[in-house]
Amino acid sequence: MVIAAKNGEIVYKRCYGVANKVEKDPVTEETYFKLASVSKLVTAVSVMKLVETGRLDLDANIGSILGDPPYHAANPNYPKVDLTSRILMTHTAGINDSSGAFAGMKPLNPTLNPKQNKKKSGFLKIKPGTEYKYSNYGAGIMGCILEAVTGQRLTEAARELIFDPMGIDAAYNVLQLKDPEKIVSTYNADGSGNISRSRRLRDAKDYREEINLDKDYAESYGGVWIRGEDLCRIGIMLCDMGVIDGERILEEETVREMLSSQQGKGGITADSPYGLNVERVKTLISGKTLYGHQGMANGVLCNLYFDPETRFVFALVTNGTNVRNKGDRIVMLARNLFSLMWETYNQ
Repeated sequence: MVIAAKNGEIVYKRCYGVANKVEKDPVTEETYFKLASVSKLVTAVSVMKLVETGRLDLDANIGSILGDPPYHAANPNYPKVDLTSRILMTHTAGINDSSGAFAGMKPLNPTLNPKQNKKKSGFLKIKPGTEYKYSNYGAGIMGCILEAVTGQRLTEAARELIFDPMGIDAAYNVLQLKDPEKIVSTYNADGSGNISRSRRLRDAKDYREEINLDKDYAESYGGVWIRGEDLCRIGIMLCDMGVIDGERILEEETVREMLSSQQGKGGITADSPYGLNVERVKTLISGKTLYGHQGMANGVLCNLYFDPETRFVFALVTNGTNVRNKGDRIVMLARNLFSLMWETYNQ
């Protein structure tokens, strides 16, 4: 599904393909897609609502938020350097996604506590704040922080903070959607089956309703399910500095902080391509910085990009495509469709 918006209004919306190859039901406006890593941006919107209302300090040590009792969270290679939400959201925490504690889904709090993580498992020898290294699990910890501050599971917290005020239907568990039978099956890059709709619905019944701050970091970095137009509406809100349909969702200064470089703030010296879980994309349009995120999981591809200057938003949601063909890290399908939409609506 491809959606484009201009000046706060949807100007293009087209559904393609099938939601499920076996049942051959077509993709429609009512179809839900899994966002993969675009979920990081969606989670960040809820997190920043906590920041602007004074419930979360981006530069507080996260052990003081997650721990009971509180402790000093750090990369154990640099035990005196704070791990903070700002550092996590810029992907400069030095977390190792490929091996160690996080990849093995070990309990979160002992991993973040240098006094307990004697083997320094799950971390690279990168001083927090000094080097960009993309991390799924680092971003996932922000879901735990969202839960710790609100006392709610992810979907309930996000609904109260963002989803309901925006009038959108989204969830981190498919059974929490209004019509879970309309989720897609997902497919690998070669077209083979990945996870069927029936299996998703069956597995979702095991969803744990209680908070577990040692385990929930695996849920928020890629787990959001949403309809294509609702994803575009999140892009419109950010593009228009926190406002959609005349309603203010976030303060302008909050959105500007999400989009801006964090270099020089909160001990960050790295020039990360990320603001606060929002990527600053410089390779789509020559000489222009756009904002957003790309998500890939097996063959799933999702993209959200927006330009506050021209008030243009592009959203792409798929349930399986060739994600291997890329140009400057952006899958060519998304790159080509974005270029077409940009040229059509920015003449």
